[in-house]
Amino acid sequence: MLPLTIAAIAIGAVIVGVLLITSGVLDRSRTRELVLPTLSRPTALVDDRAVGAPDAPITIEVWEDFQCPACGMFARSTEPRLLEEYVGTGKVRLVYRDMAFLGQESIDAAVAARAAQQLLGGDAFWRYHDLLFHNQDGENEGAFDRNVLADMAVSLGIDRDAFLAALDDPALIHAVETETRAGAQAGVSSTPTLVIDGMPHAGAPPYSALAEYLDEQLASITPAAGG
Repeated sequence: MLPLTIAAIAIGAVIVGVLLITSGVLDRSRTRELVLPTLSRPTALVDDRAVGAPDAPITIEVWEDFQCPACGMFARSTEPRLLEEYVGTGKVRLVYRDMAFLGQESIDAAVAARAAQQLLGGDAFWRYHDLLFHNQDGENEGAFDRNVLADMAVSLGIDRDAFLAALDDPALIHAVETETRAGAQAGVSSTPTLVIDGMPHAGAPPYSALAEYLDEQLASITPAAGG
């Protein structure tokens, strides 16, 4: 049998590559299975990118980047308890702020969350927010490429083509970039940063420490009866 020529080997490699791509083996968005979180929020208290009673005595602005691992830990471990014990009980209003500074996928993810809200309404921003933080997988390595972001949108019942078009909406891109600049100008230099009633707290504190701080603030706002 004659040995394969270099040209034949090259042609074979191309054919194999095409077959792998078309079969989805090399397509991250097709082979990667999304984590679909089942978190709950007080739906009646959801207002776009905020959740909580408008007259809650404490407001927490959470400045985050969807690619930030520490933000992911905060969203997955601390935020659910915060929602249950403080937001749902009328003590805290939580507001999400974009600090998309880790790269293009950070910007795309932030735009995607706004696009989901624009196209679906209701609590779509927060549902998409949860999808992003539960599907982190490295920074700027394709975890939040456009196909994956579209897969997330489809999982919420959003039309894929409409969503992909929204990712290019100049108004949404401008909103993310403007808020990110505003955060930097306000002194936010790391994520997550919690701004609690105007006071910045960098980092993701353990839930126990955050709860203790909030209880102290609430006690100072609402003196004990008879005081």
